Amino acid sequence: MKNTKFIKAYCKNTNQHFGLEIKQFGGVWKVVNFINITEEEASVISSEVKQSSFMTNDNLQPCKKCGKRVVSGCSCPQKSFNCRSKEYNFQCIYCNNLEIDYSASAIGRGYKEGDIVRLSQGQEVKIHFADNRPLSKIIVGVGWDPTVIGHNMDVDSSVVVAGNAGKEIVYFGDLQHPSGCVVHHGDNLTGEDEDGNQSDDENITVYLDKVPQNRDRLIFVLNIYECRSRHQQLGNVKNMYIRLYDPVSRKAIIEYKVNANMKNFTALVIGVAYRRGGEWLFKAIGKGSHAENISQLADEVMSIR
Repeated sequence: MKNTKFIKAYCKNTNQHFGLEIKQFGGVWKVVNFINITEEEASVISSEVKQSSFMTNDNLQPCKKCGKRVVSGCSCPQKSFNCRSKEYNFQCIYCNNLEIDYSASAIGRGYKEGDIVRLSQGQEVKIHFADNRPLSKIIVGVGWDPTVIGHNMDVDSSVVVAGNAGKEIVYFGDLQHPSGCVVHHGDNLTGEDEDGNQSDDENITVYLDKVPQNRDRLIFVLNIYECRSRHQQLGNVKNMYIRLYDPVSRKAIIEYKVNANMKNFTALVIGVAYRRGGEWLFKAIGKGSHAENISQLADEVMSIR
């Protein structure tokens, strides 16, 4: 039926995926069923329906503790749900450890060598080799083209290495993280796409196995240098993208091209690599910002996950 779809959810406590059957009622999607699914089944569900929140329909019982019907919206203590690893019951649907998973359908299936996963805004994918082994090192390439030539526009890429305990910024003024987990190569190193005909503007090497335990996010950003004094904004920049390369084959494996309107924005959060359950994933963000410098931008992005 056209008004019935499936989305997937992920439990941050047990690292378990669940399937949510949703149905449209008067233009609003509500959850009508909650099922246990395998990782393989989760890999082919893309969660194409996006809402700020999902309610459950009347055929499902609300949270027995607080009476709420909002998926992952219950504020009751975790113990109220009698949570058991790798097991589930219908109360799990209200637990605030559950989140809607908008991973791309390629997640978990692995890559054929040379294949590239192209993400849309909000989608994410696991970072791994073709045989599903995790990648401990990746090469990140970012690129853009100014729409007006000769106006001295300087777009810079940076990485905010973030965690609950704080952050560090790797940028043109400080090219390496103290741990060695991120090394910025400025604008001197180029990479090629799968056809060998596209050069990146800037490249960054990331050693995922060196990221400190108190840092779980690598937030990739772009900003215009001296945007205020030069009266410049990202509406004058086109073809912005980020690519992740297999460090062995040097082939692009993940790509996100920004399609959002960046007029009047001076900076961009283009994507984030983050650690979840011992694995690293990359998520396409594509969120504009009015930040005037990298320090201000770094403060803004701390909530990005």
